[in-house]
Amino acid sequence: MKKTSQILLALCVGAPLMAQAPAVSFYGVLDTGVAHVDRALNFSDDFVTGSSPLVQKGVKTGATGMFNGGNSQTRVGVKGSADLGDGWKGLFQLESALNLPSGRISSAAESLAENGGKSTSVNSAISGQLYNRGAFIGVSHDTYGALTFGRQQALLLDIMPSYDANGLAQLFTPTGFIGSIAGGGVTENSRVDNAIKYRVKVAGAVTVSALYKVSGTKGPDATADSRASQVSVEYNQGPLGVFAAYQILTNGITYAANANGSSVTVVTNIGNPTGTPVVPPTTATIIVPSTIKATVLDTTTIHLGAKYKIGNVLIVGQYQQIKFEDPTAGDAAYFSGLAAGSQYAFGQQVASFTVNSIGPNATKKQTLTSLGAGWDITSKLKLSASYYLVKVDDFSQPGTPAINAKGSMQTAYTSLFANYAWAKALDLYAGIMGVKASGNAVDDPSLGYVSAAGDTRNNAIYGAGLRFKF
Repeated sequence: MKKTSQILLALCVGAPLMAQAPAVSFYGVLDTGVAHVDRALNFSDDFVTGSSPLVQKGVKTGATGMFNGGNSQTRVGVKGSADLGDGWKGLFQLESALNLPSGRISSAAESLAENGGKSTSVNSAISGQLYNRGAFIGVSHDTYGALTFGRQQALLLDIMPSYDANGLAQLFTPTGFIGSIAGGGVTENSRVDNAIKYRVKVAGAVTVSALYKVSGTKGPDATADSRASQVSVEYNQGPLGVFAAYQILTNGITYAANANGSSVTVVTNIGNPTGTPVVPPTTATIIVPSTIKATVLDTTTIHLGAKYKIGNVLIVGQYQQIKFEDPTAGDAAYFSGLAAGSQYAFGQQVASFTVNSIGPNATKKQTLTSLGAGWDITSKLKLSASYYLVKVDDFSQPGTPAINAKGSMQTAYTSLFANYAWAKALDLYAGIMGVKASGNAVDDPSLGYVSAAGDTRNNAIYGAGLRFKF
């Protein structure tokens, strides 16, 4: 009896401590399938989706392969929370994007560096970081909201899925594939390093969110000097939802393939093993592979969305406008002064920084307009269709260098998607997206969209896959 009493006493004393222990869970989404892209470079073992469904300059042949994350990005993560008392909770999350067909950590930067015209050459914020989808801690309260610190999703990436009929299906919608839409003009900004995020519900129907990227110092990694401020307001009540978001991004850095490598001049024939000079010394230019190039931009973004559900049908629409400008004079001087090859980003050597891509006192504008509908045919089967139009204005300036003579361009996307929830853990899906580019820039043969060898202004992707959630 005495022993039993001691055991009961120990359990009673330990109960409060057990109640305060963190609740930790391991979770994931595994998503893969097979697709054909009419005009595409080869599928990549490193890129987050494996291939690009977009119109690509000069690519006239198709590719068939196993893709990664056609519906949702493949990821694994661990998250947890702890009761702090008085309604407060501590929380954390660590999440990694994986390339399921190859088993690698997804890395757009590595794909770009090894590209050389051999595989997909599209960018992403997912660039080989161990926790490339997110790494943050914070506190939350049902009344006062949540405050978190670390690498986090941009506010648009938080909100947009519920305002897209196809749920931002990664390989079958431009809103899911083109990270610059959620990043406010810069793909790398769709997931924000050094971010402080605050979200709070007001009167139950209104959610206010704000995010601030704390700038680092100008050092070996130039990305540390990027700064961002974001705010969004969403009203969601019954069948109706609307939102508005605004962002200012300074020194946003976007990366691209440097397919030709970088030229480096080296001195050869300096001398023989005995030190006797060889006359005359000569120089040679060599190509350094596995490098990427960077463009620095300032952007301002407004984004609006609305949704309304009528029975089993959801109607959604979005509008976005992004203004692009060159960095301010001081920032431009800093980036222009960086020696080629002196900077590294995500483990890859940066061969060059471009800081005058828009032009002096010029502004480039890009708009996105989308409209879609989703139909829940049964509790398991959903069909959806969406139309997206992305327009880029003609911001060329007479008399300025040719670098500014971009011309106008618009790209229309038509997406059809079907998802069957076989079980709570497993979905089967199929999708098709057609892409058509037009405008002054596209009609210029020198830009590679159309030439005597064939018209490459159109593209399409067809695919089917399965998604497992745990």
